[in-house]
Amino acid sequence: MAALHDFIDTDKTYQLVVERFGDSLPQDKEQKAGSKVIDMNPELIELILDLYNNEEDFPFEKMQKFSIGEILAYLQATHRYYLTKKLPEIEQSLVHIFSKYGQSHQLLASLAYFFNDYKTHLIEHIRMEEKELFPYIQKLIEVSKQPAELRTSAEKSNFSIQQFIDSHSPIEDELQEVSQLIRRYSGEESVPLPYKIFLNQVELFELELRKHAIIEDHVLVPMALELEQQLN
Repeated sequence: MAALHDFIDTDKTYQLVVERFGDSLPQDKEQKAGSKVIDMNPELIELILDLYNNEEDFPFEKMQKFSIGEILAYLQATHRYYLTKKLPEIEQSLVHIFSKYGQSHQLLASLAYFFNDYKTHLIEHIRMEEKELFPYIQKLIEVSKQPAELRTSAEKSNFSIQQFIDSHSPIEDELQEVSQLIRRYSGEESVPLPYKIFLNQVELFELELRKHAIIEDHVLVPMALELEQQLN
């Protein structure tokens, strides 16, 4: 079975990336660089689009030419996008499924319950990063801008990038069970439309989480670790 991203066209990929920066998209894609929707370096957006289209052999070093603040801002916007748009949309699909079908499709209902538990874990994961990792990186950025003689050593913090790396678990991997069920049932005509919508939303969200994790793990965290080491 072909991967989902094989069926996402350029316009859809563009929408997936930029809709986290605003409530609407510019009508003319040629105007996107100057649009208020994108409050970010358009070159970085283009690289992220490349990552969405093909993550194999992606040149991560190209992203490292941007500031760590720009990478952090993108990931923060992505967290807000997940919490305020994507998760509520999937949850609404679950509400519709249970209101219409109840327990009549037991296996798919189990899938819905699994995702509900996953949502709880994901929110906890995001909240941890928003409370500890991202503020710490922002502190590193602020300290790095100070004259050397006025800097406060990052070692005084109870948090460190290495500590985050050692305790970090790939939350997106938990969706593999959902993906397996998606691939198993997506071709069945007997699956009711609300379930198909839910399964499609989950698979798209898994794609989102993988790309988010790649940028965080292979770009932001290494840049933050290097900055931390320089300051210490």
